[in-house]
Amino acid sequence: MTNEELLQKAITAAEALATHGKLQPAQADKFLDYVINESVMKNNVRVVRFRNEKLEIDKIGINNRVMWPAVEYVAPQDRLGVSTSKIQLQPQEVITAFDISDTFKEVNIEGDDAEDHLMRLFATGWQNNGEEQAIRGDLLGEAVLESDIKTGGDTAKYIKDPLLAMFDGWWRKADGGHSVDVGGTGIGLTVFGEMIRAMPQKFRRDKSKLRFFVPSDLAQVYIEKIATRQTPKGDRAAEGETQTPFGVPLVEVPLLEAYPKVVEHVVLPGTTAVALRYKPVVSASELVFQSTLDATPTTAYVEGTDYNMDYVNGTIARDAGGSIGDGDTVKITYQSYPQIVLTHWQNFILAYGRDDMRIERARNIHKRANEYVMTGKVDVQVEEVDALVKAVNVGGTV
Repeated sequence: MTNEELLQKAITAAEALATHGKLQPAQADKFLDYVINESVMKNNVRVVRFRNEKLEIDKIGINNRVMWPAVEYVAPQDRLGVSTSKIQLQPQEVITAFDISDTFKEVNIEGDDAEDHLMRLFATGWQNNGEEQAIRGDLLGEAVLESDIKTGGDTAKYIKDPLLAMFDGWWRKADGGHSVDVGGTGIGLTVFGEMIRAMPQKFRRDKSKLRFFVPSDLAQVYIEKIATRQTPKGDRAAEGETQTPFGVPLVEVPLLEAYPKVVEHVVLPGTTAVALRYKPVVSASELVFQSTLDATPTTAYVEGTDYNMDYVNGTIARDAGGSIGDGDTVKITYQSYPQIVLTHWQNFILAYGRDDMRIERARNIHKRANEYVMTGKVDVQVEEVDALVKAVNVGGTV
């Protein structure tokens, strides 16, 4: 089936269910097929569908040394054991709610077809937001303009992004793996080589199963660099051939910014400068608030008045004459320089609760509108953190 056919079957099922009930397993699978097929990460992560509130995945391993010298008629002294551990997935519920008024359908050029068209748009948006959450999620919750995520929101004040604060996404989890600071070196074979060498040998024996996950803008820079070569490979790169530096496929990640946002909670004692996780920091990209920032729109602290930044060295310090108290914990959201992640193509896990998918429709006769609610459960995890390498401070130009 095409993606359009898959979604249409899910919509038809929702119409039949009217105001109550979950999608049947087969119907939920069809809708999830649509969501997953629209994802750019679908061929480079492990997608899990489950039926319970929690899901545990067994991780099996053996000792590094499995072979020993054999002695005739003597039993081996070193018996090997299989080590097991579990990865727990704890999916959390997400929801999308929207109305389609009768008036809208009457004046829209698509007429009654406008409702189906909007359903597709919201389903695609559901997928895009879910993938952004999986990649960029951070439990601390970054600061965003309220108007960026809420219709009619404040255009000058900020709130904590509640969706990205649900759980840590893959990029945040990658901070627990191996880190390579390339010191501003432009994307190229030097950077890729350092990353491969930073990965334990047991995970890089078959490079075809590894992936370089790269922001789209940074991938474009690399392609332009290769395309300048006066060789057949340069021509093929310009024509869109998939790049495989050192035999490792390069995967573009459109929803990852070239200069990604980072959020930290930092204690500011006195006027002492405190180091941030990454340096350098993109100049004037930071937003600073009390760490308690939540759903109430709030004005950001002012650099040079409330705090002072050293963008080159990646530090923040409290200004004694400002509004930040001595010893206060602040939330700082800032942009770091480009990052690349290297890992096995199935090390990232994306989990959907199949039995919890709902697409519900109700008729509001007072508003003369159809009301839709889409709900589901989702979680992300990494199977082996030791198989993650993150390159930071990558140069963003050719």
